[in-house]
Amino acid sequence: MTGAEAVVECLKAQGVELVFGIRGLHITPVATAAKRQGIRFIEVRNEQSAAFMADAYARVTGQVGVVLAGTGAGTAATMVGIQEAYCSSSPVLLLSSQIERAHLHKGWGDVHEVKDQHGLISNVAEACYDVMAPSDIPQSLQTIFSRMENERPRPYGLEVPVDVLNAEPAAPFLYQPVVCTPKLPDETRLEDAVELIAGARRPVIYAGGGAIASGAGQAIGRLAERLNAPVLTSIKGKGVFSEAHDLSLGNLGTEEPVQSLLARADLTIVVGTRFSNRSTGKWSLRLPSRWVRIDIDEQQFAKTHPSIQGSHVVELAGDARITVEAILGRLGKQPSRPQGFERSEVIKAKRQVLESVRATYPAEVKLLEDLRGVVRGDAILANDSAMATYWARRYFEVHEPRTFLWAMGSGTIGFGLPAAIGAKLAKPDCQVLALCGDGGFLYSCQELATAVKYRAAIVVLLFNNNAFGVVDYAERKAGQLFGDEALVNPDFVALAKSFGADAERVDSLEQIGQVVEKAFARNRLTVIEVPIALRPPPDLA
Repeated sequence: MTGAEAVVECLKAQGVELVFGIRGLHITPVATAAKRQGIRFIEVRNEQSAAFMADAYARVTGQVGVVLAGTGAGTAATMVGIQEAYCSSSPVLLLSSQIERAHLHKGWGDVHEVKDQHGLISNVAEACYDVMAPSDIPQSLQTIFSRMENERPRPYGLEVPVDVLNAEPAAPFLYQPVVCTPKLPDETRLEDAVELIAGARRPVIYAGGGAIASGAGQAIGRLAERLNAPVLTSIKGKGVFSEAHDLSLGNLGTEEPVQSLLARADLTIVVGTRFSNRSTGKWSLRLPSRWVRIDIDEQQFAKTHPSIQGSHVVELAGDARITVEAILGRLGKQPSRPQGFERSEVIKAKRQVLESVRATYPAEVKLLEDLRGVVRGDAILANDSAMATYWARRYFEVHEPRTFLWAMGSGTIGFGLPAAIGAKLAKPDCQVLALCGDGGFLYSCQELATAVKYRAAIVVLLFNNNAFGVVDYAERKAGQLFGDEALVNPDFVALAKSFGADAERVDSLEQIGQVVEKAFARNRLTVIEVPIALRPPPDLA
């Protein structure tokens, strides 16, 4: 057994079923070993896309996404994707090769040599582990998987020199698969939290991506039902509680009718969120100041923007699902009494928001409603940073967890298409729709070849306004456009067809729903170009 084979044996034991990457001079032995062991190797056309695909795979499955990258340039190309995985708390493993051990830090000019590849990875990942002997591989991977399973999900790097990949371990191979051991909160603080919740007259719940990561959706739903508590979410938390539910307020927390409702609440139950800039309207969200706050990452308690932070907080460091279930169990022993909001109040607030937006932006709201109407409840929406996404983050109704993907953590573009491919390969029976703009699509359009090769029958909705629209909008407001910003684009329909995809152009927003529905019915890779500039949503105005 070689070092490369040892890496793959560990992945196999851990349940890894596919990896993303490009074969390079040094990393190829791992790709070869993966294929021999029945792990599917998805060869992409750019390592940045491999990281995005692995991230999307992790988000929709809850499992670790794995990226293979060669020494130097290959690893460097993954950095934007690994940064996004870090910012959005995705469990992604970057397996990078390195030049041979005897040449490290010598500066002799080895092929692919990098000044400090370890530092490069460490700057964007939670940690990077270096392996200096084949026998060290199992322990290093066990440590990484243990941290991914039992701490806040983050990306990690593992660097393995090429001579280690090709060498045989001196000791017998031994790898014990890691099993998640959910972290329980402090018992005394848990009792304090239950007392606070039981005494609240009108509690509300605010859930984020951490709630989805722990699988806390059903428990949050039961808690909301028991307390008659409206549920708000961050953008990454969309779908943890169906936005079709009467008690759901989704990501509408900064809208005026919802703020009026929240002004009457007296407790916030916060589950797995960091209250990011975009999710809170630049921290303008106003919640009741008394909190019960649940998070797997105890350090996050001290990292909340002061405009949001509650003044009286019971902090519960633990797994979100286990903690919410523990709260429910203890509340069941409390005397029952009237509590919470009338559902009619919550429904009215949400309706007022949507009616107000629809009155000013009828075409954009109808577009989102049409899309929701033609895709299944478990359809996955993979978003690039396009104007359509800024509409979807607030007003597209999400029904299931792990179905709304957006690179909002880092704010990068080029995520939509590769994320859609990664999601489709992870969930082949789910409909996957990518929302892209023309600017971001050309960051990763070569991955249409990957989608064709692996028969990833996604639908791409490509809004083409010949601009980096969101950036131009901000510059226009600031009076800083110079007239040279328009993008020069290819014929997107012809480009998509040249890869072997179906493609068509739609000149009316009213047609989009029907065209998307037909594309999913064909079950083929389809690019739909929409040469229309959407207006910015009100929160960008």
